[in-house]
Amino acid sequence: MTMTATRALLRVLLLLLAFGHHAHGAECFPPCNRHYGVCTEDNVCRCHPGWQGPQCNECMPFPGCVHGFCDEPWQCTCNEGWDGHYCDIDMRACTSNPCANNGTCTTMQKGHYQCTCAPGFSGENCQKKDGPCEVNGSPCQHGGSCVDDDGQASYASCVCPPGFSGNFCEIVVSVCTSNPCENQGTCTDIGGDFRCRCPPGFVDKTCSRAVTTCASEPCLNGGTCLQHSQGQAICFTILGVLTGLVVLGTVCVVFLNKCEAWIANLRYNRMLNKKKKLLLRYSSREDMAVNIIFPDKIDMTTFKEASDEEI
Repeated sequence: MTMTATRALLRVLLLLLAFGHHAHGAECFPPCNRHYGVCTEDNVCRCHPGWQGPQCNECMPFPGCVHGFCDEPWQCTCNEGWDGHYCDIDMRACTSNPCANNGTCTTMQKGHYQCTCAPGFSGENCQKKDGPCEVNGSPCQHGGSCVDDDGQASYASCVCPPGFSGNFCEIVVSVCTSNPCENQGTCTDIGGDFRCRCPPGFVDKTCSRAVTTCASEPCLNGGTCLQHSQGQAICFTILGVLTGLVVLGTVCVVFLNKCEAWIANLRYNRMLNKKKKLLLRYSSREDMAVNIIFPDKIDMTTFKEASDEEI
């Protein structure tokens, strides 16, 4: 190839290079970053993956990066005061003064903080005022609860458990005084507490809950379920009726026996009177001895009739 031909070829290559350079962004204004984007025919920069901006010179951070930046695509380099994989943990927690009532804030790891409260205050952020129960301790005895209106009261008071009274629950009283057992249950004091002996049909600590054994329908083949108390009432009623019938029958039998004895005595007396009258009618002079048996006594009576002459 001659020198002239070589020079002509070089000129063509230079023109092609110049044309190719203009096709990749030289004609855009402002020009595209030649390493991270190309200029399209409509003078718009088209960025390579991981880059953005009008000139394709801004890297894209990792998706979800909140308070961070990047030097290369898909990085998340946190700004000052932030930490975490997405730069979303505020390491400046104490800058917002979260500790109330002159509490001292201390920055901990991973954006946490801790408050050191001033005397008389407590809580995570020192928001709670300490009352007499916290400052002086509980004065309540026998398990009483100390209350001070969340620190607002000037003195502590006690809520006593059952069986105790007094300002500090120091007095032992009978729990059964207030009669806690319902439905006529019997209360028994067991030393600071109570126990109820419930009547039939009631259970629970205070005999307040009725027995509901029939709720599960235990009776089969058409049987009717009755509560224990109802069954007892029915049994007592039937027993009372039967007892009354027995007493009435006994009275009737005794009365009938008395009547039969009275009637028998009456008939016997009538028979004796008839025999006596019959014997008195005899007019013989001979002595006659007649044994007469009376109901009230037995005796030998001799009837002797005088003759007409002796009369």
